[in-house]
Amino acid sequence: MRPEGSMTRRRLLTNAGGAGLAGAAALVAGAGPASARAYAFDLVFNVPDTGNIQGLAYRRGRFYIGFDVGGGMGVIRAYDRSGTRLKETRPLAVGHAAEISFRDADGMLYVATGGGTNPTKVNVVNIAARDPRIVRTIDFASLGNSGLVAVDNRRDGLLVHAGPGDQGPFVFAFTDLRGRVRSRFGLPYQGVPQGLEMAGDKILYYTNNKITVLNRRGRILDTIDIPLTGESEGLAVAPAARGTRVFFGYNKPNRVYAMRPVFR
Repeated sequence: MRPEGSMTRRRLLTNAGGAGLAGAAALVAGAGPASARAYAFDLVFNVPDTGNIQGLAYRRGRFYIGFDVGGGMGVIRAYDRSGTRLKETRPLAVGHAAEISFRDADGMLYVATGGGTNPTKVNVVNIAARDPRIVRTIDFASLGNSGLVAVDNRRDGLLVHAGPGDQGPFVFAFTDLRGRVRSRFGLPYQGVPQGLEMAGDKILYYTNNKITVLNRRGRILDTIDIPLTGESEGLAVAPAARGTRVFFGYNKPNRVYAMRPVFR
């Protein structure tokens, strides 16, 4: 892969996921009128596995992708930046594995069940183990279905998304690591929920072809439109020198992109 930010226009047009010439040009031109900044979206790798991708996380140079394999089970696979598979779990009882997020303090992976009819649960997976396993489950069924989770590493807690179904309205709850709610806010439907992460004190909420940026009280600060085709799947972040690197997934075909420049 080329270093981040070095993709040529020709390669960008080739890898735009079927967006067409106009859509690919928009990848370079900016994020649409709702955003105050212009972003480009670089293909990081095509995922070699063709399964039902869902959540996305990033840690120490590795991308972790959750796959729904049916029957309430999911697998998590790790890849390097070239798309080489490095690790795979056995099927785990994590539902859709709709979103996955790392806790910096111990390297545990927090995995949300997802799904508009599935009560929200967050499973804590010891992904570093030789045989990764669920070490505990936090039940958020009282918040609703359609669960997503992001680890709030700045305050060592969780941000949990849930609602009555995939059409919302949704609640975003900041909780401690035992599941006790610290604060919450509501948000009307912004699109089908696909990913969630914290960038410092800002919330990044990924729905189809859009990232909505919110503050901790739920006020919308910005929206970033993403002109790609397929279904949006999973959001991941990583610290950068003066901001946050943002990665996101798509299916049909399965692939991972990086947003440029870094988010601030």
